[in-house]
Amino acid sequence: MEKSSLQHKATVIENRKLCRDHYLLVLQKEHLSKAVLPGQFVNIRIHSKEELLLRRPFSVARSNPERSLVEIVYRVVGKGTAAMTGLSPGETVDVLGPLGKGFCLPEQPMTCLLIGGGVGIAPLWGVAKGLSERRSQIIALLGFRSLDAVYGLDVLRDYGSETIVATDDGSFGLRGLVSDHVEGILKRKIDRVYVCGPPLMLKAVIPMIRREKIRGEVSVEERMGCGFGVCLSCAVHVRKEGVVEKQRACTEGPVFDVEEIVLDDET
Repeated sequence: MEKSSLQHKATVIENRKLCRDHYLLVLQKEHLSKAVLPGQFVNIRIHSKEELLLRRPFSVARSNPERSLVEIVYRVVGKGTAAMTGLSPGETVDVLGPLGKGFCLPEQPMTCLLIGGGVGIAPLWGVAKGLSERRSQIIALLGFRSLDAVYGLDVLRDYGSETIVATDDGSFGLRGLVSDHVEGILKRKIDRVYVCGPPLMLKAVIPMIRREKIRGEVSVEERMGCGFGVCLSCAVHVRKEGVVEKQRACTEGPVFDVEEIVLDDET
């Protein structure tokens, strides 16, 4: 698909703070909202800031094709995301997308476990939406640093999810990391697992999923330069038929089979 066919001028509908350092950006663009799949991402140019030349990649949290809306959750970590907090309703942003490979959702009802941490929780909103529409049972295990970083629980609960929260300091929900609590949940009858979060979380939970022989997919967080498969800056290792090869997170991913993704200590 040509880059030009993926480029959109989207209108800002809402831009508000969700918690300590996470914001919700709601954009309106009919074609984009109808085309995007859970797990895919978009590249946004902050065109009002001339010094911010590179686009920033953001996973799509969920879409609402009926209202032509796309929701993005972003965390303020630098000049680009800090500038985004100043976007106001009615402004337009240059968006490239949808990009990448999304999650594969089962056609038949299943019991599915969603595991997320930090900003990686937002893409699971779209997964939960799709699973709810397929009448699947949803269990969500979510990890945050502390109470003031918690967001989005209402979204998952609206889709009927059993939602379990862990915070590093125990200020809300269970104390500890997601990896401290996932093993017990995996002992239940789980048909599929969907994981999205920081690399350390993935490194901890993926071996647990494999040991239980549960099918699943994982969305990786990699630094993306172009977001279009050209610069090769987001290569990850994947095992295909016993052979380890490099694939691009922005095109072949960011979603990979939990059995195929190769962790750092496995290369």
